[in-house]
Amino acid sequence: MPSKSIFYCLITAIILKNFNYPNKNNMQESVKEALSAWSTLLNNKIQINPELKSCIAVKKSVIATLFPASVKDIIECVKIADTYKIPIYTVSTGHNWGYGSSLPVEENCIILNLSNMNKIISFDAKTGVITIEPGVTQHQLATFLDKHQHPYLIPVTGAGPDCSIVGNAIERGYGITPYADHFASVLSLEAILADGSLYQSMLSKLGSQNIDTLHKWGMGPYLDGLFTQGNLGIVTQMSIALAPTPSSVKAFFFSVKKADDLEEIVICIQRIIKELNGVLGSINVMNQHRVLSMTEPYPDADQLINGLISTAAITKMARKRQVFPWTCVGALYGNKAVVNAAQKEIKKILGWKAKRLIFFTPKTVSRINSITQSTPFIKYNMIGETVTTLHKTMQLFAGRPSEIALPLAYWLTNNQPPQGTAMRPDQDDCGLIWYSPLVPMQAEKVTEFTTMVTSICIKHQIEPLITLTSFSDRSFDSTIPILFKKDDPDAVLRAHACYEELFETGKKLGFLPYRLSIHSMSKLDKYAAIPDLLKCIKKAIDPNNILAPGRYLPK
Repeated sequence: MPSKSIFYCLITAIILKNFNYPNKNNMQESVKEALSAWSTLLNNKIQINPELKSCIAVKKSVIATLFPASVKDIIECVKIADTYKIPIYTVSTGHNWGYGSSLPVEENCIILNLSNMNKIISFDAKTGVITIEPGVTQHQLATFLDKHQHPYLIPVTGAGPDCSIVGNAIERGYGITPYADHFASVLSLEAILADGSLYQSMLSKLGSQNIDTLHKWGMGPYLDGLFTQGNLGIVTQMSIALAPTPSSVKAFFFSVKKADDLEEIVICIQRIIKELNGVLGSINVMNQHRVLSMTEPYPDADQLINGLISTAAITKMARKRQVFPWTCVGALYGNKAVVNAAQKEIKKILGWKAKRLIFFTPKTVSRINSITQSTPFIKYNMIGETVTTLHKTMQLFAGRPSEIALPLAYWLTNNQPPQGTAMRPDQDDCGLIWYSPLVPMQAEKVTEFTTMVTSICIKHQIEPLITLTSFSDRSFDSTIPILFKKDDPDAVLRAHACYEELFETGKKLGFLPYRLSIHSMSKLDKYAAIPDLLKCIKKAIDPNNILAPGRYLPK
């Protein structure tokens, strides 16, 4: 085994081969000393010059990935970074599919991967408040709740079971179950600043950590939000309110027979949300293309025209699956009497405008799925496939982690991993960029938005897959997956051009993303969108710009 000095000389040689620093001699020594210090601190839990992948087909030079296991480790890692002026970029688990995965915004960073910090610190079974570290995943939380028979819902997302709870909340993500706005359910957090100091709220510092985890707004200026969608600190733990498991869950599905009826349905959805607030989760509105991407394999080349599924093929697929231009799904939560009353109200509000309005409970679908899975001639035909998809969807509505949305990333290539193998879209070279704009819940604006997306996607030979998810009775968030083949250079260029045009055109029309991927952060600088106050705060607490340079702030 080579000595440490030889080992770090080899490391330095690798790094300098891949990075171009202004003063190589000084930086060579700094990198060598910093890597030695990190390796000693973390007991060699460090990857040098890692080959990190992402779905967005962007490459970044990364010096190393560090895997701290405690708050003390993070504090020391940050102090070393600050001493040697080497920037660090933090990820919870790094499974930020379609937004950059583990890659940093800027070149030549150290990645601080917190996946080994996966402790459930505390849980109050009476209030449902849980305090966790960033590495805790949806699956881990589900296992914990099941083991101890705690009747609470997991704040699930379509990103899958192996994604971080804290990471999604920091990105201000959302789901479809109660407490759908995941940052809204964050009650308190702790974070490490660029100088290695620990941020805690006033209530916590006054000695009352208990009440701090029960009241979101604390005392004095609200500062917790500064640690979301930004680069002002590294969140090390978070207290989250979990929604209690209701005695009754009932999902509903309905279709819009004619594309022109979408505006009337938007008005109905807005009324449903207003009148059933507290009983209703989010409502998803999906176009025909999006539903077919969940139920049908991508067609062969002979069914494509100009690189897209032909109209004839779409019509044939839709007729086979009985998929109308728009499909809407949602769920009701509460006791049986409340849910049944809400069901009647939905029927009344939708009236003749909705086609095939049906309601299911998870238990009913689970029983049907058990029957189809045990009957071979049904299991492998269209009925069996449909029931399986419905069963996975119902798991998500019931607050159970599911991979139901992950196969989307594999749709173009049809190379989904074998059943039982975890899906890793970035490692499996799936091409996916998310465009996630906010859309006013105004009928005419929804039409304007969907028309814009469809025309721009088709222009760039991208299948127009549209989902609108209700944030409130005022706005939707739309998630547009830009799917492409990463091994095709022309397809990569078209995908990025599609995102660029969607962003720029959407900006002119008033549709702007609620979050950005690593390749689009520069838009904020381009349009001078960053408040001066935020720049002043960053300069004051991170003068060396050590923490995640370029993330929602210019370099």
